[in-house]
Amino acid sequence: MTAVLAGKVAVVMGGTSGIGLATAQRLIAAGAQVVITGRDAAKGAQAQAGLGPMAAYLPCDVSQAESVTACFQTLASRYGRLDCAVNVAAIPFNPALLHHTSDADARALLASDVMGPYLCMKQEIALMLTGGGGTIVNVSSINGMSGVASAALYSAGRHAILGLTRSAALEYISQQIRINAVCPGAVDTPRRQQRVAHLSPAAQAEAAAQTAQAIPIGRVAEAAEVAEAIYWLCSPASSYVVGQALAVDGGLSA
Repeated sequence: MTAVLAGKVAVVMGGTSGIGLATAQRLIAAGAQVVITGRDAAKGAQAQAGLGPMAAYLPCDVSQAESVTACFQTLASRYGRLDCAVNVAAIPFNPALLHHTSDADARALLASDVMGPYLCMKQEIALMLTGGGGTIVNVSSINGMSGVASAALYSAGRHAILGLTRSAALEYISQQIRINAVCPGAVDTPRRQQRVAHLSPAAQAEAAAQTAQAIPIGRVAEAAEVAEAIYWLCSPASSYVVGQALAVDGGLSA
């Protein structure tokens, strides 16, 4: 692959597994030095080792302002710049009707899915402003583009990410910071696999077939396919794309 991002520094918030890890792999393949973050130090070390010498791991809990600030202080002191940022970090959600959702679960989800991107973007933008610009890609979901039964709080958080993306994109494009979002549909990730791990193999196969049947392309996405879209939004090839929510969903939202 062409080293389009050679000499660039990127951070993937939530880059130790799934879409985040696939994105880190893609950015490294394009020549970038990539910092991945996550709450689990053991998982972070394992991911870093797999990514190779162009990767580094920093611990971070995106729901905690102090943790985010410390992470970016370390990043800034180590690299002195930030060219690309991808905000993927989120916590798993348990489908439930709104009146069955606990306040504690709601606060935890909103702290991760709304405050998390907000806290990260504040730090990312401040660092990019000192370096003459950059790109930010927020990972939302097709749940952020429509209502979803039994996922009201999750959908609200995903909608909020798009609001942050669009508004911040207008605020900072004049200072050469391009901000966009991707909205994945069903993606084959460890988190998705964990949701059905309690089912029998036959039940898992049936659930997978039902999901695939509902998607026009006929299958769920691979994490690498979403990573390609994120990479494109980070790259100069998307230089005229600002404040957009790109659905990567196999035609589901069409």
